[in-house]
Amino acid sequence: MTKTSDTYDIEITLQTLKYATRQLVAELDLERVVFHGISTIADFSSSRNLSLLLLNDDGKTVSVIGAMIDGNYKTDTSQIPIKNTPLADVLDTKQPAEYHCLRKSNFPIPTFNIFSKNRKCTCLPLVGTGNKVIGFINYEHHPNIEITRNHEEIFTVITTLIAAAIENARLFQMATIDGLTGLYVRRFFDIRLQEEITRLKRVDSELAIIVYDIDHFKNINDTYGHQQGDIILKELAEILKAAVRKDIDIPCRYGGEELVLILPGTDLEGAIVLGERIRKRCEDYQFSSLSGNKIHTTISGGIAAVNSKTVKTKDDFFQQADKKLYEAKQSGRNRIRF
Repeated sequence: MTKTSDTYDIEITLQTLKYATRQLVAELDLERVVFHGISTIADFSSSRNLSLLLLNDDGKTVSVIGAMIDGNYKTDTSQIPIKNTPLADVLDTKQPAEYHCLRKSNFPIPTFNIFSKNRKCTCLPLVGTGNKVIGFINYEHHPNIEITRNHEEIFTVITTLIAAAIENARLFQMATIDGLTGLYVRRFFDIRLQEEITRLKRVDSELAIIVYDIDHFKNINDTYGHQQGDIILKELAEILKAAVRKDIDIPCRYGGEELVLILPGTDLEGAIVLGERIRKRCEDYQFSSLSGNKIHTTISGGIAAVNSKTVKTKDDFFQQADKKLYEAKQSGRNRIRF
């Protein structure tokens, strides 16, 4: 039997939907969910300019989480009020709608402005749990392009997937990410460290952990206040996140001012190099100050490393690194012991 063009279109659509579903459902990182969501809508709409907006808690503004500009994916941090805009209408109806297109920071958003006639902007609501709109995807297109009923149905399926994936990612973040530092929480550290140790028993590899503690942190809180201490913790967390390998290393807040790095596939030598780099970066860093005074602080660290032949229990492994941290603090602080 000869396949018609319609048959090919259906097969391509199903394959694309299948791929999009796998990408979205399996992902728990919000940034990657947003990227896959925008990319999927771009594929189906053939648009090169899109934006994904999430509704803020106040219900009056949206945050631009990601955008595609001339086919290139961009991140953004803009906030936009929804009052007296097409977004308010779509929020109310929960139905896709076509408007004129306004370029804001080069990404498209819908507008009532009749002078923006050159391009159109379709606004797709992201409807999540409880039939609540959690955000919008906007894509720019030529005014003469007609949106068929089939395309509308496809977009409904895709946006439902995107909304569900965003909600899952947010729940995962709430359960695993420390609200102050953006690092993983203690419980997630325990789970991931056990997983990496179990993996070492199956494959020939290496594993290291670095335990850091901020030197004289109590004095900082007593002198400058706990708000200043929080600023130091947040900025130190950013130093750690910038130094590690994204999607491989696992930076965690173990508790209080104690931070931990899980380093899969890293031997002792590699952990020492990274540990010293972070320690030196902290030593040289000028932390933001509420009082206007220059604030410097240092960190001490302890390192432990194992491989498939020397693997030990999770608790023994962490205690080894924690013991080295104690040695670093006892020997003068602002140093790494291993």
